[in-house]
Amino acid sequence: MNWNIEFNLELTNRSVKKGELLLEAGQRCDYFYYILKGFLRLYYFNLEGNQVTHWFSSENSIVTSPFSFFRKEENILFIEALDDTEILLITSEQFSIINNKVKTADKELRKLFAEFAMTFSRRIMDIHTKTAEERYLKLLAEHPYLFQKAKLSHIASFLGVTQQSLSRIRKNI
Repeated sequence: MNWNIEFNLELTNRSVKKGELLLEAGQRCDYFYYILKGFLRLYYFNLEGNQVTHWFSSENSIVTSPFSFFRKEENILFIEALDDTEILLITSEQFSIINNKVKTADKELRKLFAEFAMTFSRRIMDIHTKTAEERYLKLLAEHPYLFQKAKLSHIASFLGVTQQSLSRIRKNI
């Protein structure tokens, strides 16, 4: 679907180079990003000042800083391109137009948000109910492309382990 033609939205395309930050902590997140091509990482800094990978997103997926975009709260996330990336920028007004004009949009968005909530909830539960090795093997089986795009330090923080622990796990498999 070409949203620009279908809804006269005039969505903005943006190219983001590998290593470029799309969003930084403290910036207001004004966009819902639809990834046309590429790979993004969302991260934040913990109390010790270490980067913690919050999420990865790839082609044909959406990403935003939800508290900042929807609630206008302070943003703590960084969004970094791990590959040259093409995105569509969707403002909150455009998001509302899509939601109101597409008969199935509300239903599809609810399904999308429910799926995200379940995936995120499962990830948190896995940190407390699975070993680091089990989490690594699950990630490798379900998302092998991550290991081609992300640094091991990013994957380690996503799994909730140190890079040294991840190296030991990989060595023992």
